[in-house]
Amino acid sequence: MWLIHGPSASAQKILRWGADPSGGAPYVFNDPANPDQYIGYEKEMVDALAAAMGRRAEFVPSDWETLVPALQRKSFDVIVNGLEPTADRAQQILFSNPYYIFQLQLTVRRDDDRINSLDDCKNRIVATLGNTAASRLLEQQGIAFRTYADPVGAYRDLELKRIDAVVMDVPAEAFYARSNPKLRPAGPPFTRGLYVIGLRKGDQELKAEIDAGINKIIVDGTLETILKKWGLWNDAQAEFQQPIRAGTQQTKVEEYTNTTTTFNWREALWRLTRAAAVTVLIALGSMVIAVVLGLPLAVGQWKGPGWLRLFCTLYVEFFRGTPVLVQLMFLYFGLPVFGIAMPGWLTALVGLGLNYAAYESQVYRASLEAIPTGQWEAAYSLGMGPLLAFRRIIMPQAFRIALPADDKRLRLALQRHFGGVCDLGLGARNCLS
Repeated sequence: MWLIHGPSASAQKILRWGADPSGGAPYVFNDPANPDQYIGYEKEMVDALAAAMGRRAEFVPSDWETLVPALQRKSFDVIVNGLEPTADRAQQILFSNPYYIFQLQLTVRRDDDRINSLDDCKNRIVATLGNTAASRLLEQQGIAFRTYADPVGAYRDLELKRIDAVVMDVPAEAFYARSNPKLRPAGPPFTRGLYVIGLRKGDQELKAEIDAGINKIIVDGTLETILKKWGLWNDAQAEFQQPIRAGTQQTKVEEYTNTTTTFNWREALWRLTRAAAVTVLIALGSMVIAVVLGLPLAVGQWKGPGWLRLFCTLYVEFFRGTPVLVQLMFLYFGLPVFGIAMPGWLTALVGLGLNYAAYESQVYRASLEAIPTGQWEAAYSLGMGPLLAFRRIIMPQAFRIALPADDKRLRLALQRHFGGVCDLGLGARNCLS
């Protein structure tokens, strides 16, 4: 007979926790050496916490903006992702006891001496992560900011001078910016806050287990060891943990709840209006580029020398054969490698224009090739040169073919501009003027 002591692995309870791994290090992220595995200080902390609770941790990747709804749908049991206890979140979920004291750090380029504190950012563009203490603080102080999905993109754009500064939690700043020789901290860290674990409303029993587990890994030094390993141990952590270890005080969540937000209809409508205007302007601008560039591409592919036809064909096949999103990402992230860094709106304008030009050129080329060869021969017999024949005979007829069949007004305008659409098969009237 076999005797089994303790619960089996299959009977062991599971602590399913949700986080956004795209938020990056040092919270939870893909191991560069083994992309199928996740690492990070919160990954190690949850493993230790689950062990202290007699459970096994199971990670459930999710998106940062949908963590709370996913928790409420019971996709996982808890949120552990640098979650800050805010008044609006408190209306939706429960908070555990805190496990980490964070501060914010303002970062600028090393060669930029204009910004040395948050007060110097009033007329600057500042980057941060969306729906965080940093974004809410910037909103409260009326500082224009741009949100990013991960710290990598924010600090990269800071290097490329697309933005003026970055405000990020110290853990992210320490991992991504502190060792970068092109960046520097602008002043000391500021605005203390707490990281807590989020739970569903009514999960009081699980909250009690988690609170006890957090106290246990603090008292036995497990959490301190993890934080030191990731370079996150500092005086704030020692000050926070000391009374817990002594059993004399338990930090309350409300003490550092200093960031909140309310829905601002005026601001929301302004942002939607501005986004719509930018969309229309980019669409119109890119179409202008496509129309202007499409005609030379069509003519080059149609009547150009061999090397020009090859170039135009390769251009058209490349831009029509690859996804436009890949092209935009190359322009935004790839060109800076060669010293060309464009702002986002200009990248979209140029990228979409280059892409649309490939399609536009094929419309023009098809309409040009639809003109009978006899039109050229008749024009030459009347003494016209190639350019005059193209401008007065071929181009007006090609435009008529390229335009939609019901666009009569535009056709008439083009006829007036070209002095009449000349079809030499119907006579030479007005074709020599």
